[in-house]
Amino acid sequence: MLKNFLLLVVCVSTISSLYSQSFWFGPKGVLSFNVQNWDGFERDPYLSINGDIFIETHDEYGRGSLYAQLGFHTRGSTTRVNFFNGGAANQSFQFDNLVLEIGAKQKLTSQANAGPYYIVGVRGEYTLGTNLSEYVRFQSAYYPIDDFVRKLNYGVTVGGGWDFEFSELIGGLIELTVNPDLSNQYEQPPIPNVINPFNGQTVTLRERKVRNLTFEVKFGLRFMRKVEYID
Repeated sequence: MLKNFLLLVVCVSTISSLYSQSFWFGPKGVLSFNVQNWDGFERDPYLSINGDIFIETHDEYGRGSLYAQLGFHTRGSTTRVNFFNGGAANQSFQFDNLVLEIGAKQKLTSQANAGPYYIVGVRGEYTLGTNLSEYVRFQSAYYPIDDFVRKLNYGVTVGGGWDFEFSELIGGLIELTVNPDLSNQYEQPPIPNVINPFNGQTVTLRERKVRNLTFEVKFGLRFMRKVEYID
């Protein structure tokens, strides 16, 4: 994944050199509002704080740009569980993903370094780890296990934001995006003869599929690598 990102950096830098000889780069802090669809049922949201690094072509005429970014994002959801002994607990299911995204950015004004914009991108994600091992102690197939986690996933990103210009070479941004996955984070086939931990009955668990949907608010700093020719 890192090799792919470095390749994208080279590609974006090459495109930037062909057009303007300059490009933007910097970090983004991300507040993620994560929800998951479990076989048609929405779980409670899970909040996470994440981060990205990005690179973006620069067009001095403000017509648009291409971007690539790499980040660490925790996807997941929570649920309230009531046990047969009268106890209750909030349980979260977390998937720590390395996220590679590429896309296009279009300005809504003619200003090159400031103003509103919208973006459309595609994502590839690799799951580095989960917290599912925490639930092995319940010894129940009702809880998801790492064996059925899909390591590779993909999705799309749409959204918009606003660039701010602090100086010629430094700026900021705020960005709002919706990030639906097109693949399943978790896929488990039907499992027969499972004892329900809540009532003690034996049941067959139907096929389980989990898909991510994430709403993100991003704050970032933008630094320009500017090239000027001097005669």
